[in-house]
Amino acid sequence: MQDEPSGAALLDAARRALTEEVVPGLTGRPRYVALMVANALGIAARDITQAEFWRATAGRVVAGEPVETLIEAIRAGERDADPELHAALTAAAEVAAQIWKPAAPGA
Repeated sequence: MQDEPSGAALLDAARRALTEEVVPGLTGRPRYVALMVANALGIAARDITQAEFWRATAGRVVAGEPVETLIEAIRAGERDADPELHAALTAAAEVAAQIWKPAAPGA
């Protein structure tokens, strides 16, 4: 059992407070730094909420195979026509994009 709010919710609240209440009063480098911190808080919150899906997706990519073996096979072109690997890598890229660069609200 986890107490509410979650770590991700707390990070999101901190990010919103920073961007809505602190950043508007800043200019120049302090504004840039505050926005950079707000971005990092958002990434951390999304990383927490996507962690389980990320692990499952990463598990699909390696599928029990040692990572080094998979890398070597990909580099050698041995897995170029593997639809399961392609689908797993696509899913992994989509999860990473949702964490690192989500679509803007309303986009």
